[in-house]
Amino acid sequence: MGMPGIRHYLLPSVLLLSLSGSALAQSAEELLKEINERKERINQFRALLNDPDQSTRLAALDVMLKSDDLAMKEVAYGIGFNSADDAMRALALKGKFRDVTVLPFKLTAGEKETEAEKSTLQKLANSYSFKLGEFHEDTGQFTFSGGDYPPAKYNGQISGTGLEFQSRYCQGYFTLGDSANLNGELRCSGAYEGTYSATARLQ
Repeated sequence: MGMPGIRHYLLPSVLLLSLSGSALAQSAEELLKEINERKERINQFRALLNDPDQSTRLAALDVMLKSDDLAMKEVAYGIGFNSADDAMRALALKGKFRDVTVLPFKLTAGEKETEAEKSTLQKLANSYSFKLGEFHEDTGQFTFSGGDYPPAKYNGQISGTGLEFQSRYCQGYFTLGDSANLNGELRCSGAYEGTYSATARLQ
């Protein structure tokens, strides 16, 4: 008399396990399909980034940088920053300013470090950073806060592969160097007196 009851109890569990296995297999198939579709789309755009026509390359890069697909964005930044085409590199730089919120610079003193510069570097822990505010892609103008004190809103400008900004005490002059590095110098007065070599890694 007990066996039918056991079978009655086990049957839904066995059926559930069977359905779960089927659902998992279906999900795996759907996931693989989605992965292959994304891979194919990225490969198609990657090919466009190497197109002989500059307009095609720039249009493809712009679409990729504005994509919600993080993998596609990373591919776009990698190719854009390492391109031999300055227009591509400039577009990647502007794209990065849409995506980042804080821009950190690593500071080093020049060959003839003054006592004031040494003191400033110690106070700043060899770093200078600011929080990005508004960014106007069409003009390359941006606002930022921080960097030095008291905190306030300051202005900066991206022109091609160049970057300049002015805070209360410091002026920054940078160019996009090899790969995704902004290289340049920070010229400061007042409490931060000195000229410092600086670099920021964008990727």
